[in-house]
Amino acid sequence: VLLPLVWHRRRALRANGAGLLITGAVFAIAITSWNTGIVIGEVVRVTLLFYLAPVWASLVGHFFLGQRLTPVRIAAIAIGLGGAAILLGGGTSLPVPSSAGEWLGLLGGVFFALSLVAAHRLPEPTANDYTIVTTLCAAVLTFAVLPFFGEPEALAMNWEVLRATALVAVFGLLPITWIFFWGCRAIEPGRASLILLLEVAVTAISAALLAGEPFGWPEAIGCLMIAGAGALEGLLALIRRASLKSASHQAGPVD
Repeated sequence: VLLPLVWHRRRALRANGAGLLITGAVFAIAITSWNTGIVIGEVVRVTLLFYLAPVWASLVGHFFLGQRLTPVRIAAIAIGLGGAAILLGGGTSLPVPSSAGEWLGLLGGVFFALSLVAAHRLPEPTANDYTIVTTLCAAVLTFAVLPFFGEPEALAMNWEVLRATALVAVFGLLPITWIFFWGCRAIEPGRASLILLLEVAVTAISAALLAGEPFGWPEAIGCLMIAGAGALEGLLALIRRASLKSASHQAGPVD
């Protein structure tokens, strides 16, 4: 589907060079890891580990972009990591991923944070260019990981599955990828992760209702803490902005 766009944008793709390729490849690793993780692991746990991304985005921003770790960000990091510890250990075991799916979810979150930072630092390419490179890289990575995580029968040609997958890809994944890159270029990495945290709640509810996955107290507390960590700084920023706007309105025009 994207091949005509690849040809049309070939000069821009070449002009943006390594930066665009690296950004697209990093995001491709994130989505490939996450999608593989939720197929072979528990959807809620893998998704929650993936959405530790705001924690990694804050740390990457601090160590590589010189962003200051404010008390709010430090609190968000501590809450997020605490939620992950409860989710993974539950007080009965070491708080580390216990399956390949969980490791992939955690890895996907790290690369997702890196892709947010990279896209924010390289604003020149368009959302079209990011979508093209990411999709091509994700296709290559998917074929690379299938022999390791796919069942033998899953590698066979199944036209019914291919038709359904094609519809989801063209009308779901491609538009979502384009919208993601279009939006994240305009806002900082931590805020982009905050907006996407709604998926945590949607995933928890849908996995319990549609997939029959268990959802006990470790998942519930981990969900609240990880989502809260991502929301903390964003909510306080919105409150501060509303307070400044209110104060400016009350002060009235200045001659």
